[in-house]
Amino acid sequence: MKFLIAGLGSIGRRHFRNLIALGEKNIVLLRTRKATLPDDELADYPVETDLTEALQKHKPDAVIVTNPTSMHLGVAIPAAEAGCHILLEKPVSHSLERLDVLQKAAEKSGSKILVGFQFRYHPTLNKARELIESNAL
Repeated sequence: MKFLIAGLGSIGRRHFRNLIALGEKNIVLLRTRKATLPDDELADYPVETDLTEALQKHKPDAVIVTNPTSMHLGVAIPAAEAGCHILLEKPVSHSLERLDVLQKAAEKSGSKILVGFQFRYHPTLNKARELIESNAL
């Protein structure tokens, strides 16, 4: 599987290192400015600065969107149109505008979209879910 990571801030770096730890080697990095990753960590991986070119040239199977929230849809929509599966960090966007465009692009291309939510199984949230489902709240 080929991955494209869009955004190399702290979350993007975490995803990058996790993919490497899982044995993934087919990783392309997209950055629009100097990454905070040391250059030696980037040496074995293609680094692109243009999303359209990265999608066309590398044809990733999945795009991990970790850039600033206001820029999420600017990456996710073209990735969905290109047929890539998408992992979006939360929140999906800073606005409801263009979410319908993302949905339509994913439906048309068959892309799957997953929103990262690391606290899904947090004990406090599980308790809140339990209280809501039991009508205690």
